[in-house]
Amino acid sequence: MRKSTLQIIKESIHKITKNNSKTGTSTNKDTKSHETTQSVKFSHHLDKNIQIIESYLGDSDDIKFRYLQIPTLPSIRAVVVFIETLVDDSILESSVLTPLTQGLGERTVEERTYLSSHIDDLIESTLPNSNICFLQDVNEAVDELLSGNGIILIQNYANVISITISQGAAREYAEPQTEKVVKGPQQGFVEDIAANVSMIRKRIKSPNLVIKELTIGRESRSEIRVAYIKHIVNPSIVKEVFKRLKRIDVDGIVGSASIEEYIDDAPTNLFQTTFYTERPDRVQAMLLEGRITILCDGTPFAITVPAIVTDFFINSDDYYQNPYFASFTRFIGYLGAFMMTFLPSIYIAVSTFHQEVLPTSLALTIAGARAGVPFPTFVETLIMEIAFEALRQAGTRLPTHVGQAVSIVGALIIGQAAVEAGLVSSAVVIVVATTAIFSFTIPYTNFSLSLRLTRFFMMALAATLGIYGIMTGALLVALNLVSLRSFGVPFMVPFAPLSFQDMKDWVFRFPQWAITKRSPYIVNGNVNKKAKNLKPKP
Repeated sequence: MRKSTLQIIKESIHKITKNNSKTGTSTNKDTKSHETTQSVKFSHHLDKNIQIIESYLGDSDDIKFRYLQIPTLPSIRAVVVFIETLVDDSILESSVLTPLTQGLGERTVEERTYLSSHIDDLIESTLPNSNICFLQDVNEAVDELLSGNGIILIQNYANVISITISQGAAREYAEPQTEKVVKGPQQGFVEDIAANVSMIRKRIKSPNLVIKELTIGRESRSEIRVAYIKHIVNPSIVKEVFKRLKRIDVDGIVGSASIEEYIDDAPTNLFQTTFYTERPDRVQAMLLEGRITILCDGTPFAITVPAIVTDFFINSDDYYQNPYFASFTRFIGYLGAFMMTFLPSIYIAVSTFHQEVLPTSLALTIAGARAGVPFPTFVETLIMEIAFEALRQAGTRLPTHVGQAVSIVGALIIGQAAVEAGLVSSAVVIVVATTAIFSFTIPYTNFSLSLRLTRFFMMALAATLGIYGIMTGALLVALNLVSLRSFGVPFMVPFAPLSFQDMKDWVFRFPQWAITKRSPYIVNGNVNKKAKNLKPKP
């Protein structure tokens, strides 16, 4: 009985793995990329060749097969294979489909009969595109597809024809608005989901990159794309993602934010367990770590799961800076998170209940500044915090050139006027201003908003119980964070559970050659992401 093409490929992989084990070469069992297999040739059978392509790339929904009949005598079955998010539809139509299906209409019967048995002459005389290449190796054909070209499979023809139909540089991309970097790509996602998938495809040219299509919303019929790298991602997490997405049964969704609320592990919690970004390079890095990305049409933000707490402190700019400087900036971010959460409450507790911990001169200075202020420390701090939040919102909602002037001038005028009027003390203005500065050290506002609300809770505890209230509140916040999960992954990794290996990249920024493993809490088995001993040795 004749073996199927899939059986032949599996036997080839088994033989290579067996030979490598004899020679002492290690082969990762979780990496079944086409690059690890021996050279596989196409056959004369069109259906078998289609099965070969599907075995490499068939898991992705953006891999398209366009079947057609070439009108020779007799006619010839053919199929054009391409990745729809990488090709230009107009070039595909004008350079491939129209010439093959209509270009032979003016040929004589003798010419059409001759071309039916001479495929090389048929291709060279029919296709106007000069960038044509004849291939026999499957790996080369797959690489052409992942580069944005198309391949043509023809019945009774052992070669495949690669033709350039990729998109040019005409497509424009947006510049990231919320994740700006000094060094690095200035490219961001846009509202067009096909353009966003194309950006990911161009950054990860691997047959293991899977793009799945979904439609959510009975009325809106919103297009959703789920991207992940098979053999790296944890299959159980992929299954859970699709389970939660397919469970969404609504009339319509208005963007990725709506999807976040339906798939969040802790929908009523102050801290979200999903991560969003508008940078393709950040999505690329997280996909290579074993994460899953969800794209929604009409939204320039991508959702990435599972998410952990350190994701909100990592800036894309870190990987274009010196590791020591990048680690220092991350330390400033963690310090900023602590200060924006606890600094006002510490001031309230110390000035109200624990004046003895202050140096005498500083205590007298604060007491003198508060002389004549009619409100308790908690009330005046609360007034200034609310005033600053109002200024922040005003600066955000107004146009950029107006919003900056309102926030800066408003803060200066209101703060100075409040001090001169005796409504608040100068010490409170300094504390609130310092808290605001530290709040800007966190790269992602999503996590910063949660800490800003937590700050008011800590202020109320400090005004009630002093330092003991702060300790109680900190314990409650810590217990809340430790209890969170994001698709089964602990939200506080690598702090709880403690993982020194993951700290190399998520807490500090070690050199790239020192980060050799993925987190075992995210992937399931395939933890090695690069070779060892890559440290430069001049």
